[in-house]
Amino acid sequence: MNRAEKKELRTCTKQGLIDLINDPRYTQNKANQFPAIIGYLARHGLPGGTTKEDFFDLVYTARNELLAQAAKQHAESKNPLDYGKLGNLQGPAEARVKAFLRDPMEAIAREMNALYSRKENYEAIEDPDEVQYYVNLKTNANILTTIVNVSGPTEKGKYEDRPEMVDILARLSKKTPEQDVTLDASLKRINSGFFGTLFRRQSKEYKAFQNSLNEFRDAKWAHSGNVEDLEKKTTAYLKHVIPEFKYGKDMPREQWLQALPKGKRERAEFAMNVLDSIAENKQMKPYMDNVEKAVNGKKVVPVAEPKPIIENEEKQKQFQQSLEQTIVNDEPQKEEAVVEENPNEIKQSELEA
Repeated sequence: MNRAEKKELRTCTKQGLIDLINDPRYTQNKANQFPAIIGYLARHGLPGGTTKEDFFDLVYTARNELLAQAAKQHAESKNPLDYGKLGNLQGPAEARVKAFLRDPMEAIAREMNALYSRKENYEAIEDPDEVQYYVNLKTNANILTTIVNVSGPTEKGKYEDRPEMVDILARLSKKTPEQDVTLDASLKRINSGFFGTLFRRQSKEYKAFQNSLNEFRDAKWAHSGNVEDLEKKTTAYLKHVIPEFKYGKDMPREQWLQALPKGKRERAEFAMNVLDSIAENKQMKPYMDNVEKAVNGKKVVPVAEPKPIIENEEKQKQFQQSLEQTIVNDEPQKEEAVVEENPNEIKQSELEA
């Protein structure tokens, strides 16, 4: 292995993990996907130094991506699918993934221990650097097993109680440019780097948005995962820079962005990506919940078809009434036949009287 290959094999980031899980090689062959995830997670800390919070974040991101992929199949399928089936998985491979979805930390400890204990045929590998890499990987897996085993339920709960936080951040990570390895890198870029941070005067709306995002994504905060606050502060910032802004599927996104100077454009685009991620989470959440319920042996609830959104119901009602009235007025009027009475004839009513 050359130096670049060694560095790549030791890299372990959330963006890299998400890219790996969504690689067509694995989405189309789910049996190889989970072993690849375990191998990638075992890298965590190889360059030196590790934290439990970072590792927990990676583990729950992996779990979320597997749920999201299964949910996407159901959302896009024209025919009902069994929520208990996870793609083309079956047998022991399916059992491993379901165990991971049910209790990710217990499963990951078991998987890391199995990786450490597994016998390898190193004689078949000719490159000594590659042999050393796998030895280090197994040793690191043992360290990660210990980290997970000494962790308490409170640390797990930070992620288990905030599934929306994990999902929205994963979706946001997919929308960032390739050069932004982390969301911190994205925030640094849109803030114009070091000098922009020092000398650019931030609006109170942008500060509120940035603070809300930082609290939202930090599992140590009591208010982390607060979707409502993040959505509110993000929308307020966008209305500050784009007075006519109103989030919606058909909003003139590019038109609004192109009208802004470069710095504001990058920050506004990032904020729109945040709202897009929130909207995607709300749309997919019922399907993800059903996959999770099925994996845990619970009853699933059919997802209702979304109803068309009428922005102004009263205005729509008035338009409909006006349209109906126009149709009535435009119909050709039928002329009633006029019967002339003969004064010499005696009316039947008069006879009856």
